[in-house]
Formats: sequence, structure tokens, C-alpha cells
Amino acid sequence: MSYPGRWDLGSIYPDGIDDDIARLKAIGTELKELSLADAPLSTLIGKKDEGDSIAISITAYADAALSVDSSDPGLMKAAECAERAAAEYAEAGDAFMRAVGRSGEEAPAGYGYYVAAVRRDAGHLMSPEEEALAGQLALSGSSAWERLQEALSSTASDSGKTLTQLRADASSSSRSLRKESFGRETSLLGTYGVPFASALSGVKGTVLLLDRKRGWQDPLERSLAESRFDSAALSAMMDAIRDSLPMFREYFRIKARHLGISDFSFFDLFAPAGQERRYSFDEAAASVFRSYGAFSDEMEAFAREAVDRRWIDSDMRPGKAGGAYDVYFPNAGESRVFLNFDSTYDSVLTLAHELGHAYHDRVLSPLPPSLAAYPMTLAETASVFAEKLVFADILASCRTGGEEVFVLDAFLTAASQVIVDIYSRFIFESRVFTEREEGPLPPERLSALMEDAQREAYGDALAAFHPYMWTVKSHYYSADFSFYNYPYAFGEFFSLALFSRKDEPGFADVYRRMLSMTGSADACDVAASVGFDIHSDSFFRIGIDFIAKMIERYASWL
Repeated sequence: MSYPGRWDLGSIYPDGIDDDIARLKAIGTELKELSLADAPLSTLIGKKDEGDSIAISITAYADAALSVDSSDPGLMKAAECAERAAAEYAEAGDAFMRAVGRSGEEAPAGYGYYVAAVRRDAGHLMSPEEEALAGQLALSGSSAWERLQEALSSTASDSGKTLTQLRADASSSSRSLRKESFGRETSLLGTYGVPFASALSGVKGTVLLLDRKRGWQDPLERSLAESRFDSAALSAMMDAIRDSLPMFREYFRIKARHLGISDFSFFDLFAPAGQERRYSFDEAAASVFRSYGAFSDEMEAFAREAVDRRWIDSDMRPGKAGGAYDVYFPNAGESRVFLNFDSTYDSVLTLAHELGHAYHDRVLSPLPPSLAAYPMTLAETASVFAEKLVFADILASCRTGGEEVFVLDAFLTAASQVIVDIYSRFIFESRVFTEREEGPLPPERLSALMEDAQREAYGDALAAFHPYMWTVKSHYYSADFSFYNYPYAFGEFFSLALFSRKDEPGFADVYRRMLSMTGSADACDVAASVGFDIHSDSFFRIGIDFIAKMIERYASWL
């Protein structure tokens, strides 16, 4: 029986979110009073968890409902109300953090890591008045710059073709179309270079000022702390990436031969090679069930439950937003998966990816928000691992050489993006912060920095680069989290290391226990729980060696 294509949100908030919005306001007031009275840590944390569960649930519900019917004014109003309530509640979080920071009480059992992290963050707060002012100024400062970037990139067009459409042509099988759209895209972005540069300089200047005022050495130190990563692990990973660059450059040369071109360029990176197979949603779900089940009966049962209970909104229709995501509702203990399934191989992987996130949610569901919130470095662990399971299943079932080439190329393209291109983004952002200390950067300088970073990463494997990539990557424009890049590379390496152990007896249970730790430990300890030392080159070699084998297999089809 075919999947109906639409999810069922009825069990989440059958009577709407109004009652929980009122509850959240009352809890926020109570949490602030308890914090100012220096209540016991167990009381403070319990009240914070109670409020966080509601805040997460109401905003997730409102956003989820709106994403499948983006033109409904009632849903737009509900989303606005939920966001306002969550923002008002967040003000109590400042008082909570300061109360935990000044408390000399020992952390409750099981909350040692959480309390230590809150106390660390409390040590980086400005005065209450300064924090309040910074929040108010963000509305017309860094947040406004971020919205400007979003507005420019979503509305810019050339002769009736939007920037989004031009960028989508990068995946076309027609090289003439890829090249033409690339030229139109870079020309269009150059036209808007000044406002993009103003926005980026505004955000990065704000970050530098506030991070320094809050006592961080630099934005990277803050990013590493929030990612539960450390500089030694980052250094080991960057060394491994640099060592892998010749391997990836060889892959690009092999891809150029598969495509029959001699001047492989940036606009060829996403070009398809081989022959793509099409999949119905039911075929995609069957692949997920089969690949999950080969690893873990529990994972397969969970995926089947998600389909049987209609937790997935899969079809493409007017009024539905683009993209894909998983969302968890703590109040209901359930997840929902949003995607736009278009029968491509990428859609199959997206389904596996988002259900991997949802399984991660299920493992953490018995825990309160304080012990279930995981950092960026661990956020993609379950999802990318789940992708790898499906990749292996589909690769093994390819019916022709053309299908195998396509699947291998898709894997290698994705791996090169989260390792090679992420490396270029890390270099670029590091240098932007350094130069922004001296003043705003004009678009010409930002483009020069971008192209220099790409040259370091891609080397002579590319005949042409993309000097305006800094304009379209929204992560650069976030004042809340800097260096929104290296966590993706770590996620790839960690998932491949886990994948290398998937056939070991009992590893599914080890994997599940590891996921249960992700909200209450740092990346080093989580990886150590499954036998990996993320400070060692041997850890990163696991992933690099696997990618090298896939490149050899890809080359064998020439």
C-alpha cells in the first residue's frame, strides 16, 4: 500500500498550543524568581527542563505546521506567537545561568557535565543590563544583517531566473547549461557584492566585539566550547584533511574523465556521472527498512513505526516549504520528518538521514532537555551513519555499471563537500575574522579571500573557482554560531569510523549507548565510548581509507 505522503500532527497538539504558551509564561516567571532566590540546583534544573520541553514543543509544532502550508495566515500567527513566547521565556534563562554560576552546590547526580557547562557559559556573560542591550540591538544589528543576506539570496534574479534556480543548474547533466548558469550566477552575485559585504562585515564585527566583551579569546574558542570539541582534536582533523587533499584531487580528475571533460571546474562539482535510478517512496522506505534492519532490529522497527504512524511528510505540493528536517516534540515523545521526495537517489538518502536523526531522538527521549541537547559536532552522527547504511545497501544492489558509477559519485561528491569544501570555508572564515579586526572588508577582498581558500583546498584539480561563495552560504552570517563548518567534517569522519564497526557482534547496542551519551558528554568522551581517540591520526585515517577504496572502485569503471 502506497504511503499517503502527508504526516499526522494530530497527536502532538490536538487542542492547539495556546494553553502551553500560557504555561510557558508562568514557568518563565517562576524560573526567574527561583533563580533570583538561589534555589537548590535540582529545583532550578527541574524547572528549566519543564520550561524547555514546552518551549521546544510549541515552536517546533508551529514551524512544522507552517512548513506544510506556508500561506495559511492562522499558522503564521501561531508561529509568531510561539516564537514570542519562547523569546520571553529565554530571558529567564539568563537568570538561571547566573544562579547556577554563583552556586557553590555540588551538581546533582548525572548532571555534572551539564552544570559545568552552564557555569562555564555563566562566566562569559556580560552584566544583565549589557546582555539585555545586546539582545535588543541584535534586532536591528546582526539579526538584520542576517535577514538581509537571506532576502538578497532568495530574491535576486537574472532575466526571470532566480538565484536558487541558477544554483540548482549545477546538478544538470548539460555542461553548457551548468557553465552558462554559473556565469549568470557569479555576475548576479557581483552586482549585489556591496550589500552582501556590508552584511558579512556587520555580523563578523559584532561577533568579534561581543565575544571579546564576554571574555572569549576569539570566536573559534567560543565555537569549540559550544561544539564540545577541543583545539587538539580540531588540529588533528585539519592535519588529516590536508593529508587527504591529494586523494580528493585525484577523484576530481577521475570524475572529469567520467564526464569527458579536460577543464574540470567549480560548476562541474555536482554534475551527475553514471546512470541514476528512480525510486518510489515505498521502494525508498523498503531500502531504509532493509539497511537499518541489517544493523539493528530496533532501528528497523523504529523506521517502520514512523511510516506506519504517518510521522513523515514526503510529497511535493504547492504551499509546502523546500528542504528537509527532523523535529522532535518533547511533550509527546515523538518526532516528525519533513522532506520533499522527488524519486531521486538523493531523496532516498535524505529519508534515511532524517529518520537517523529521529532515531537519535528516540534514544534520547527518556532524558530531560538538559541531558538530551547535543552539540553540532555530534548532531549529524546518527543521521550520516544511517545514510551510510543505505548507501551500502543500494551500492550492493546496483544492476548496471552505470548505476554503480552514479551511486559512488554521489557518495564521493558528498564526502568531498564536507571535507574539501568545508576546509576551504574554515580557512576563509578564519581569515575574514583576522582581517575584520582592522575594519570592514569590501566585496573584492572577500572574493579574493574566498578564491585563495578554494585554491588551497582544491589545488590544480579545478580550472575555475567560485569567488562569490561567501555570499550564498548563510552560515557565515550567523552571529550565534561561528565556524559553522568543521562540525560537518567531524560528523563525516565519526560516521565512517562507526560504519567500520557496524558488522561487529553486539555493536548495535554499543552504538545505542553512545547515542544516549551525546547530550551529556563532549565529543572526545562520546567517541571514546565506542573505542575511538579523536586526537589521533588513526581515527581520521579510518574514514580517509574508506573514501580511498571508493575512489578506486569508481576509477575501475573508466
